[in-house]
Amino acid sequence: MRFADTHCHLDFSQFDQTRDELLASCKASAIDLIVVPATVCSGWDKIIKLCQNNRQLWPALGLHPYFVAEHEEAHLEELDKYLARNTASVVAVGELGLDAFVDDMACQQYFFESQLFLASKHKLPIIVHSRKTHALLVKYLKKHCLFGGVVHAFSGSKQELEQFVALGLKIGVGGVITWPNSTKTRKAIQYAPLESLVLETDSPDMPVVGEAKGQSTPLNVLRVFESLCALRQETPEELSVALWNNSLALYACNKA
Repeated sequence: MRFADTHCHLDFSQFDQTRDELLASCKASAIDLIVVPATVCSGWDKIIKLCQNNRQLWPALGLHPYFVAEHEEAHLEELDKYLARNTASVVAVGELGLDAFVDDMACQQYFFESQLFLASKHKLPIIVHSRKTHALLVKYLKKHCLFGGVVHAFSGSKQELEQFVALGLKIGVGGVITWPNSTKTRKAIQYAPLESLVLETDSPDMPVVGEAKGQSTPLNVLRVFESLCALRQETPEELSVALWNNSLALYACNKA
């Protein structure tokens, strides 16, 4: 079995003292692919350098809606240049999206749609953040030519999942399915098309059951996989092969 964590903020300072040891542990646990999405412009160089030094890590560059107050028009121009310069290594645009818990939705929408345009221009998939904005996201996504992508840390209903899948997007399956009371999301994932699913941890933020927020690591992808096995009818071997292939297909990348 080989595993992919398709969303892990391994560039965050929380990992600075433990990153090398953690990556070695991941490698020993057959976690052979970790996608590191950006949040702000100032973090892009660190992510690119991290990924250049470790083939296990794949970079994505974008402007996260949670930090919309930090984003500037010039950052979009910089993103365009970064994507052009790093065509062979950057595997997606992200993390981009909308967040109903953050002020200035109009500004969020501007940066979201601008990044959708850049993803289309550079023929890259997108890594989408959505908190209580699924319907609005679908509205914007339908307006753009998409080259695939993933709805990160999906938490929602079967109907919402089906809307994203119909747009050609994968579904990021994370720590939320390890919590027994997440009945709506667990049911949606249980009956989702297998070819639409990929694993993620959103480390360090998204906890698995019994863990405090901020303590997650990419090793938790194994805990998420265990919970997925309990929900689905496929064998663990069938699931692992499909999830690995889905991850490679998502990023259409030959790095692995």
